[in-house]
Amino acid sequence: MTPLRHLRHLLSLGVILFAAACSAPEAIEKLPAVFYPDPPVAPRIQFLRSVTVGTDIEEGRSGLDTLLFGEMEMEKKLMAPYGVTLHNDIFYVCDIQQSAVITVDLEGREMYFVEFEGRGQVQKPVNLAFSDDGRLFLADMGRRQMVVYDKDFKFLREIGPFDREDGTESRVVDVEVANGRAYYLDAGLGEVRVFDADTYEQLLVFGAEENGGSKLVKPTNLTIDSEGNSYVVDTVQCQVFVWDKDGNFVRTIGTPGDIVGQFARPKGIALDDGLLYIIDASFENCQIFNMDGDPLMFFANAGVNPGNLYLPACVWVGEEGLDLFDDYIDDSFHPEKLIAITNLYGPFKLNFYALGKADGFEYVDNEAARGLADLPLETEEGTTE
Repeated sequence: MTPLRHLRHLLSLGVILFAAACSAPEAIEKLPAVFYPDPPVAPRIQFLRSVTVGTDIEEGRSGLDTLLFGEMEMEKKLMAPYGVTLHNDIFYVCDIQQSAVITVDLEGREMYFVEFEGRGQVQKPVNLAFSDDGRLFLADMGRRQMVVYDKDFKFLREIGPFDREDGTESRVVDVEVANGRAYYLDAGLGEVRVFDADTYEQLLVFGAEENGGSKLVKPTNLTIDSEGNSYVVDTVQCQVFVWDKDGNFVRTIGTPGDIVGQFARPKGIALDDGLLYIIDASFENCQIFNMDGDPLMFFANAGVNPGNLYLPACVWVGEEGLDLFDDYIDDSFHPEKLIAITNLYGPFKLNFYALGKADGFEYVDNEAARGLADLPLETEEGTTE
């Protein structure tokens, strides 16, 4: 190449790079508001948005990025997300197809893969929880262990597996950290193991022994309340089993069936402010119960439209993070809680909703319903009440 042609080549490249560097971020696309339940009942849930690929939240990809890294290297996506939680305003998602933990940083407008090194490398993470001091507790089905990391994701400890002498294999499917304890849900052995979250000493085991109809068959997810009670979803028995902090069986919530308050394939569960949120992968919705086990409402439906669920897996609920969705909340709606739900299939892999109240409607205001709309739920006789 002659010096003149070389100079022209550099100038052309410089123009391309300058134009790419100056490219503007994509504008936020605000969809028409989607509310649940359907009118004329008072709206209680608003669908906010979904995230599937990195470009759903990242600033517009520049020509420079494409030129230097190409299309494939820049693509980041959720493929089969399962467990999800929020920590320091960043959502952490276990992707079982990619065998990775992926972060969704809405404020920073970035999606990236968490890097684990050495003994901390993951194989098939399915659920995760953070302690108050920032340690990550990860349920890894590939390793068949609960793996603990420090706040910088450096390996600290591995717990399990707990295979039995008869050949029954341990298979951890969920973890939770609450009230100074770490909970290890074992689907292979049908039990819950409870550890001191700081010393990792095992404190108790429950769920595998028959106790008033409390034996677990195929547990999939759990959550813990402020009193230390455990709420364990059993997908095969289509019920939620409740034990107290000492491992004593208390009761069950729900029954198998196809009406409100019953389950066909329950999976993820979350508890917040006296309400239980339970995902049903068969109904492809989320049901909300009070602490007495009474169904209050359900939201979302099967399909591929915004707000719909497609083989949903897990749910997270909390007050924090609502400010990340200011641009999506309808002006007439006043949010109280943020809800995140993962979908294993379909075009929308991580859906976000807000629990709240809308202007111009009256809401039930009592302890049992926690302000939820007074819905005409279907009864076992097929009528409404």
